[in-house]
Amino acid sequence: MKNMVRATGLMLGLVVFLFVTGCAKKNESASAVPTRKPITISVFTIQSRQQPNPDNKAYKYLKEKLGVTFEWDILVGELAQKRGVMIAGEDYPDVIEINETQFIDAGALIPLEDLVEKYGPNIKAHFGDQWDKLRSPDGHIYYLTNWGIIHNKDQSPYYGASAMWIQKEVLKEAGYPKVVTMDQYFDLLINYAKKHPTINGQKTIPFTILTYDWHAFCLWNPPNFLAGNPNDGNGVVNPNTLQYKTFFTMDISKRWFKKLNELNAQGYIDKAAFSDNYDQYLAKLATGRVLGMHDQRWQFQNADDALRDAGMYNRTFAPLPVVFDASIRPHYRDYPIPNLGRGVGISKKAKDPVRIIQFINDLLSEEVQRMMQWGIEGEDWQRNEKGEPYRTPEQRKNWENITWQEQNRALLVRDIFPNWEGSFNDGYPWDLTYYYPEREAITRPEDKELWQAYGVTSYAELMDKNPPPNPIWYPTWNLPNPPDGSDAQIALQRCDQTMRKYLPKIILAPPADFEKLWAEYVDQMNKNGISIYEAYMEDQVKKRVAAWSKKK
Repeated sequence: MKNMVRATGLMLGLVVFLFVTGCAKKNESASAVPTRKPITISVFTIQSRQQPNPDNKAYKYLKEKLGVTFEWDILVGELAQKRGVMIAGEDYPDVIEINETQFIDAGALIPLEDLVEKYGPNIKAHFGDQWDKLRSPDGHIYYLTNWGIIHNKDQSPYYGASAMWIQKEVLKEAGYPKVVTMDQYFDLLINYAKKHPTINGQKTIPFTILTYDWHAFCLWNPPNFLAGNPNDGNGVVNPNTLQYKTFFTMDISKRWFKKLNELNAQGYIDKAAFSDNYDQYLAKLATGRVLGMHDQRWQFQNADDALRDAGMYNRTFAPLPVVFDASIRPHYRDYPIPNLGRGVGISKKAKDPVRIIQFINDLLSEEVQRMMQWGIEGEDWQRNEKGEPYRTPEQRKNWENITWQEQNRALLVRDIFPNWEGSFNDGYPWDLTYYYPEREAITRPEDKELWQAYGVTSYAELMDKNPPPNPIWYPTWNLPNPPDGSDAQIALQRCDQTMRKYLPKIILAPPADFEKLWAEYVDQMNKNGISIYEAYMEDQVKKRVAAWSKKK
């Protein structure tokens, strides 16, 4: 397997070299950034990051190259409360990060299509045939999505979406067994916990759950994936009829929560999970004593990085495509999609919308994107005598260090504003760590050993070497939320409250009470009007299929 990987790398390197010698420098010069008047942009973000250091070289680059500085309002506390206060007082910064439609529904954001048409040629080129997918039901575009727009060829080996995650040390000690079913997964966690009741002097936690605020989808989403369904948010779409049904009260959810109830009775579920906030969840993962959880990697990336930096790389997490039964084909991994419903919008209180669009346009030039994704040439990477990019061991060490990253990269800008993915025009991947020589140099022995044991070359392959094509409507999680005050919105809000009330209670209850509590929960969900929300979502699915079919 190792020789095959190296051979593939040599072939890739040859292809890239031939491409580079033909057209490398021409593309960079074509994306020269014009000089513009300076501006300070105020931004509200939900990202869990530090205020940028005044000496951060990436922000200095953006100030010198693009004439832009930032004032960051970083979310503290619950998003819904903060958002409600902002909307009630119409107290908006220039730019707002969105992850739902509430700011759009409240009229907080301005339409962008005319501004982009006049001042954003790079923006139009970036989104290409995905542009119309950003439109709201009223026909306007109010935000620019941050991720999921692929330029040229996708070269990513990365997997960061939903999975049943497991500590790599657990797999290693068990001899890298084949793990297909839910029972096999939990058996591994339990057996390891029995052998190792403490880790680093603290009690081992076989399984934890992220339940805080809007992150609580980690509590109720697992049965959807265990049943072999793709990530269609709160429900399942019938591909023939386009009928939409939530899975919250389906038998698949009952099966999942009955399993958690049984595991809790045996002492294998983290009871603090139902009171911990997001920061406490990350801190717990970073101790190295949590063996497994259902999550998406972008949510716990900082904890994984902290484990690595603390010398506990063996206790970082690997994704597994676990299902209920061996007869089920997993559908965790999908093809890259625009991260619709997530990104940035310009508020109606913005001082200079034209200048903000010009900034985003300049940010999307290839020259600036290479800095954003690779760092500063000569400091964070350089080229050899053949013109091929590379990093030194010290530069690679820096690039992996989360403290160094916070101090030297414009991570808040990267996290919420539009980014290139795929490849630059010279053929190199947008993330230099995906370039084969760099990838080979930084891949840890633990990962190589794990991949070899499972016959794969990446965690993306471990999840699915050949994922099914995305359905035309996919995914439904980025469909417009029901309008505030509508019957569907009220029904969903009530169901959310019911799930937060009942599901922890169901997990923590004595097994003898499970059936009674589950029946109460299902009855309450029906009384909440879940069918009204389902009807709304089904209508949205059908509208999307009709609209996007015309664009094929």
